Amino acid sequence: MAVKKIAYLVFVFPVIASLVFGGYVLSDVLGQPDRQLNMWQFKPTAHFEQQGDSTIRFTNLVTNYTVSTPMNFRVMVNDTSFDCGDLYLTIYNPSTSPQQIVVQHAYFSQCFTQGNSDMPIQDTFNPVIDKAGIYEIQAEMKDKAYEKSISVKADFRVQ
Repeated sequence: MAVKKIAYLVFVFPVIASLVFGGYVLSDVLGQPDRQLNMWQFKPTAHFEQQGDSTIRFTNLVTNYTVSTPMNFRVMVNDTSFDCGDLYLTIYNPSTSPQQIVVQHAYFSQCFTQGNSDMPIQDTFNPVIDKAGIYEIQAEMKDKAYEKSISVKADFRVQ
């Protein structure tokens, strides 16, 4: 009989006490007028942010795409030291560990100062993604001698 009382005291009482104390603390915090329960602390952004070097940017890249619809965007480089360099475009699935490559393509000898145009020159990069989710695209430009490189990346959603 004494063993049963000790078992209740050791195992059951702490559970009940922690639930009562946690409920009291939560109700006290939520009872304050300037507090709220916010379980989703991130804010969805209406536009994507490009991260990386300021001399390379995506153009015509939007935040949301639909499944099985070709994406249509270009890359603009504002640094002439990368003229006639190589452009690498890669789309990753960041929800996998390590990040899996979904689509990857390379464009060699992109001489953009002659026509001052977006890249890829005389080609298109229109990937089609068949699975909904959030993806990350990265563009990397290397100079002719492969001594310097610039890159930019951005996130987008496929629905």
